[in-house]
Amino acid sequence: MSISLQSCTRYGKHLSLSLAITLGVTHCAPTSDGQLAQGQGAAMGAAGGALLGNLVGGNTRSTLIGAGIGSLAGLAYGTHIANKKASYASTEAWLDDCIVQANKRRREAVAYNSRLGNQLARLQKEVRVARAAGDRNKLAALKSEIVAERSGAEKQISAYSKETASNRSAISQAGGEAGSRVRTLRASNSGIESQVSTMSNYRKSYASLENQTIL
Repeated sequence: MSISLQSCTRYGKHLSLSLAITLGVTHCAPTSDGQLAQGQGAAMGAAGGALLGNLVGGNTRSTLIGAGIGSLAGLAYGTHIANKKASYASTEAWLDDCIVQANKRRREAVAYNSRLGNQLARLQKEVRVARAAGDRNKLAALKSEIVAERSGAEKQISAYSKETASNRSAISQAGGEAGSRVRTLRASNSGIESQVSTMSNYRKSYASLENQTIL
């Protein structure tokens, strides 16, 4: 699909604004590590922003605006990661802390998914019973529970996705340093990503169940 000249012009304006702000923020992290983290953050933010913009707006303009906003958010995030690394005595100490946090978050995600699955099973059963009885009041009450669980899952997905992005940035910054620690962090992060995928599936199941509360 070709992009019209008008769209290209709008893109140029958004891109120019993004670059202008990006250049301004870049001065905050003069080290090579800082610049690397900023670049990685901007790239990840642009990709995520573009996807979100497309999902929400469903057109090229929304995609480009999302990419611009995302790149700025990612740039700021990359600066934060670089500054965090600089506060540690060594790359190894920094990675050790990242690993501890990643393992903690992975365990939390496992526990959350376990609860989410148990709640889903209970609600599915109660919805079936209420539908069979034609109990609209019970279905309305169950719908409120389902909506709350789905909303909570969406927030958790967002939070854990940010966590995995942080870990990927740390892995990229570490590069060839502390190889065994990088491998450990990558494995822990993969575990979190797997749990996020499970959360996404549960969220879809809750959304489907919500539709079943309507007679």
